[in-house]
Amino acid sequence: MDLRDRIIQEYFATGCGYRQLAAKYGISRTVISRWVLVYQEVHNLPATELQRKHYREPMERKKKEKEKDESQDKSELLVKIAMLEKQLKHEHLRSEVLETLINVAEKELNINIRKKPGTQQSSK
Repeated sequence: MDLRDRIIQEYFATGCGYRQLAAKYGISRTVISRWVLVYQEVHNLPATELQRKHYREPMERKKKEKEKDESQDKSELLVKIAMLEKQLKHEHLRSEVLETLINVAEKELNINIRKKPGTQQSSK
């Protein structure tokens, strides 16, 4: 049995953590954790209590919190979009009213209100 198999077997038999095994054998705990995860996938083994407690549950909790935050951000953005669309519609109506007002004033008062393109300011 090689060192990797011995470490994996000890992990499952004793239930000690990756840090303890890393200190005992002088191998990085991330390497040991990868070995264990690959072994579990190959042999279709469920996660150990230690893995669920320290690794999977916190990651799942963070994932749920992130999804909740994203959902909240999305709903806030949808509210903001609706408000901006309402403001844009109001500004379009305002612009249309002002255009109509200028057209009526030019027609009724016979005054050119709009500046013609290329005209220069009068010097006083």
